[in-house]
Amino acid sequence: MLLIGHMYQNLFTFIGKNPAYMICSLIYYVVAVWWFGFQWWAWVFFALIYIISLGVAFSPLGESLLRLFNRVRRLETAREKQYLRPLFQEVYAKAKAKNPELGKIELHIIDSMSVNACAMGQHTIAVTKGAMKTFSEEELKAILSHEVAHILNMDTMALIYTMIGNGIFSVLISIIKMFYWLMSKIEALRPYVELADKIFNGVTFAFLFLMQIALAVSDRKAERRADEYAVTLGYGEDMVEALYLLEEISLQGGEGIIQKLLASHPRVTSRIENLEVRLGLQDGL
Repeated sequence: MLLIGHMYQNLFTFIGKNPAYMICSLIYYVVAVWWFGFQWWAWVFFALIYIISLGVAFSPLGESLLRLFNRVRRLETAREKQYLRPLFQEVYAKAKAKNPELGKIELHIIDSMSVNACAMGQHTIAVTKGAMKTFSEEELKAILSHEVAHILNMDTMALIYTMIGNGIFSVLISIIKMFYWLMSKIEALRPYVELADKIFNGVTFAFLFLMQIALAVSDRKAERRADEYAVTLGYGEDMVEALYLLEEISLQGGEGIIQKLLASHPRVTSRIENLEVRLGLQDGL
């Protein structure tokens, strides 16, 4: 019972810190019930699906699945432990002193040469082999502090939260599409069914597109918030240097307006400017 209570306490904390996801989930929920005529059983059925799914997602099982899907492993070699553990322990100690509510966090590795780091669930931070070899020790500590902030703010649960909402909505869409397909077998109804299907596809696309934009805006705010947390721990200038390096690595052609609207991260140069202004590095410029 204590475990279940803790799971749902984490859920409510996440919702409080990420209201955009709660709003989108409520919209998903109401739309799902609406398709079934607001019947009482539909309210209960979809509520139970959400409660059970989110309970699992916010449990240790959900985090274990995240590690599995992302091919995350624990530190194994002597070099990994000797290099990464002291860096992480320094960052964690500073974060714990600033935020005593911070729980246990385990550092892991992803065997990829891409330059990346990520936080998963509520107790996992992973860095890639590429990040280890690319960033300096100070830059890597700044990156780790950024990921700690994501765990503190429970931004890490956003992906699971979105997957559950999208999964439920996808099942609903499949049921409706199957219904349209069956109705299209009746010759007299076929023209009307085809028209209804086109309208349904258009409305569904618009709905999902607007939801993606809303969540992308929330994600970009979370990234800036995590960058700024690095500043509060004393890694601000190192975070700026890490971002400059990241900009050089990831520099590519300009994005279209749609890509910009749906981007989960702000432009790297925009993140750099935000930190430089906070640190007084652009005074007089």
